[in-house]
Amino acid sequence: ENMKILLENILQNYNEEKHIFNNNGKISQKKGKEINFSKEVEYIVPGFIDQHIHGLLGYDTMDNTEESLIQQSKGLLKEGTTSFYPTTMTADLNRLDSVLKTIKDSVLKVKGAQILGVHLEGPFINVDKIGAQNPKGIQTLNVENISSLENLDIVKMVTYAPELDENYNFTKFLKEKNIIGSVGHSNATTEEVLEAEKNGLMCFTHLHNGCSGYDHRNPGVVTAAYISDKAHKEIIADGIHIEKYTLMSTYKNIGSDKINLVTDAMRAKSMEDGEYDLGGLKVIKKGNEARLKDSGSLAGSVLEMNKAVKNMKDLSECTLEEAFKMASYNQSQLFDLKTKGLIKEGYDFDITCLNKELEVVEVYIKGEKVYDKKSN
Repeated sequence: ENMKILLENILQNYNEEKHIFNNNGKISQKKGKEINFSKEVEYIVPGFIDQHIHGLLGYDTMDNTEESLIQQSKGLLKEGTTSFYPTTMTADLNRLDSVLKTIKDSVLKVKGAQILGVHLEGPFINVDKIGAQNPKGIQTLNVENISSLENLDIVKMVTYAPELDENYNFTKFLKEKNIIGSVGHSNATTEEVLEAEKNGLMCFTHLHNGCSGYDHRNPGVVTAAYISDKAHKEIIADGIHIEKYTLMSTYKNIGSDKINLVTDAMRAKSMEDGEYDLGGLKVIKKGNEARLKDSGSLAGSVLEMNKAVKNMKDLSECTLEEAFKMASYNQSQLFDLKTKGLIKEGYDFDITCLNKELEVVEVYIKGEKVYDKKSN
């Protein structure tokens, strides 16, 4: 009976017995069908929301097939992810538009983690901070190019380089369209990022990775993240993308309200070691790392969301409650998801149940059990 249910105040543990009812796919503590959780369950938390994920199980968003999205959606359940934003790679606009249409047509067909929209990573990025994106796909950053995408309505977030944005017109356009602008693959100065924030920038893509770093004389994106109060900061907590003390200093500077854990995982996640493709580039997966074959640069991750929570707690020394908050509640705040991210009366019954070791035991979406460790 030591089950810990993180309820309305996500930072407060409720140890006394609590009942959770499924009331037509919504959470209720008063009425509906009572759920009996497995005895192995130690933590009952809001389902994780991954706002930055390219693929897993050999599939990638850029495959541009319904089957790829269906398989990703199912595969994400075992790490406790109940909602995700399939993330694209840098490519030409016609190809991206086609991928966006495929995602739009697949939203109702996926049976596992739900698609909430698309994260367009690139193609409006700085070639000097290309990372594992394909330089051939970079497009000129302007309003005309992005508004030429016919399926832009499914895009909820765009990673771009604000230093390329004349008069912050692109940033203002995203804000008008209710799309989250996120700085990434960028060589911006601190001043440029803070100016973009004034014009509507709301997020930092995989902070510390693919951006101008912390420099005491030429402050870049990282310094802006430490100063910025409004914007959220994506963190890849795999212990590889960001070294332990850097993660610790990031947590101490930013606090738990604005850090959003992401996996930035690519198709090699949950697969054997070997050679894989990412945006037309060859990637070698070895153990917990994925690196470009030719340059050795990190190429996304093979991280799982429940491991990101555990790593964040262990490496940054934040509390477990804070780490859980960074995996769902903070995402719900950034994307203004009014019925997700808390275990609260009337909220969506999207719940992840974990054991003491933070392994996922059961997952519920809309009140239906969609994953059970025993039978998977």
